[in-house]
Amino acid sequence: MGSVALSPWAEVDVSNAKGLSARLESLEGNTIGLFAHFKGHSPLILKEIERKLAERFPKATFKLLQYPKDTKEIQDDPEFLPVFEKWLSQVDCVISAYGDAGSCAMYLAFNTVLAERAGTPCVLIVKRDILNSAKRGAAARQMPKLRLVACDLPDLSFEPSLDQDLIETQIKPNIADIIDDIVNGLTEPLSKAESLTQVRNVNALAHLTFEGGIVETSNEFYRRGFTNGMPIIPPTEDAVEAMLLGTPLARDYVVAELPPMRGMATVEKIAVNAVMAGCLPTYMPALIALVEALAQPQIHLPGWTCSVAGFAPLIVLNGPVSRDIGMNSQKNFLSPYDKPSAAIANALNLIIMNISGVRPGLEDNSYTGHESRLGVCFAENECTSPWKPLQTEFGFSESDSTVTLSWFTGRRWFNKATTASELLATFCAVEDDAGFAPGCNYVISPRCAQILSEAGYSRIDVCDYISEYARKPARDINIHWMKRNNHVQRGAILPENPDCSCRKFWNTDHLNIFVAGAEATPRGVMFIGGGDHGGPACARMQLPDNWNELIGRYQDIRPTYFEY
Repeated sequence: MGSVALSPWAEVDVSNAKGLSARLESLEGNTIGLFAHFKGHSPLILKEIERKLAERFPKATFKLLQYPKDTKEIQDDPEFLPVFEKWLSQVDCVISAYGDAGSCAMYLAFNTVLAERAGTPCVLIVKRDILNSAKRGAAARQMPKLRLVACDLPDLSFEPSLDQDLIETQIKPNIADIIDDIVNGLTEPLSKAESLTQVRNVNALAHLTFEGGIVETSNEFYRRGFTNGMPIIPPTEDAVEAMLLGTPLARDYVVAELPPMRGMATVEKIAVNAVMAGCLPTYMPALIALVEALAQPQIHLPGWTCSVAGFAPLIVLNGPVSRDIGMNSQKNFLSPYDKPSAAIANALNLIIMNISGVRPGLEDNSYTGHESRLGVCFAENECTSPWKPLQTEFGFSESDSTVTLSWFTGRRWFNKATTASELLATFCAVEDDAGFAPGCNYVISPRCAQILSEAGYSRIDVCDYISEYARKPARDINIHWMKRNNHVQRGAILPENPDCSCRKFWNTDHLNIFVAGAEATPRGVMFIGGGDHGGPACARMQLPDNWNELIGRYQDIRPTYFEY
């Protein structure tokens, strides 16, 4: 008989749950609010809905509002919130469009719920194959019965132009198919379930306990959707208590609420997931800092975890703690041979599943997924770097220990550049991520950093150089996409002439240079991505008073390989 294991699932605050607003008797004579998300084709879709409804309800009037920001909740946008509230006060119902991608549908649901909570009946139009994204977004904001209308219109973001032919062949026929559903969604009386101001007891899962050995607990946790199926260490009370030795924070202290579920990341729940992942108590400072980084607004956590695209987290440790716990920063630093790298990345994955509430097919609707979804975790090789540690770029001191979080989509290795000019040319030649605000994480060996430093380049200088000289022909970017999506980034000057060049990276906001790897070799890897939905975020670790004692207790848990 095994010991009792605690649940890794987080509690959420359900005190703000609310039923749907009463529906209208008819749309005739009412002002219909048309709410568009940031993409340029959304107003066109809503204008076609307006045209169809005006035919049926000639006394109806319409007011259009577009929110120009991606992966952002209006309630957290003090600049736009008054605009939204004023518009909402002038309409009798709301039609939101168009949830055509994973994170787009989820954030559109977040913002539509805000209107529904204000007492305005709403319907949300969503691409049929990503309905789950909108459903989970509404449920995460305590309104699981938000009325959705499924549509087969594809995402038009990558169309070279939104011309009349596209409107006639794509938008009009698809809207004709759903116009009755839109009207019904705004006028059909609420069911009893839709009127309820309470949601089912989602927190019951957070208090369950499980009894059994490693195999039984691993299988049961997988059945519950708590893991990816790999064996776990059962998070018994004793194991969790031992893990809590790694932090001075109280067990019930809420480090953050992690979206999309807004699960409360208490120190206890972080510790439970850390135990499951095989972490040592000495990893807790890094994990708590990592949760703080996840919650920083520039990360837009649901933006990359719930997208139809495939992203992977990049986790970099800096400072004395990385050396105390044996993080690898030299040879094989990207390979998960070392317990800290493997366990911390594994714990992050479990925290995202069980505290953020991101599961495949429900919240994560990536079409392809990503082979590094479990995360890449390593330490910067500060001892042989010619530059100050990375955390100093974020305002921390050299003596601080930090975690820096970003994400990536692709990667490219290099090993032939031996001069500063060759290195810079290699950095600029990288294929940028096809997004609104592309970025790249450059992980270079100490030798590469030394070559650049001897040529007079600081870390910031390298990023500035890449931003200025990494260019491509204007014809290779979708200018129409950028302009009509109201999503132009800082420093972006969009060329009109396709023969002109333009920046691959509009600014340095999402460019990072890390130093790691073998000292003598001029090698590196470029992790492409890190823009659009946010990041990077850097957070400082907080150590318990008995840190040195704790390190001594676990310092022998390191491999010694047999030499044959």
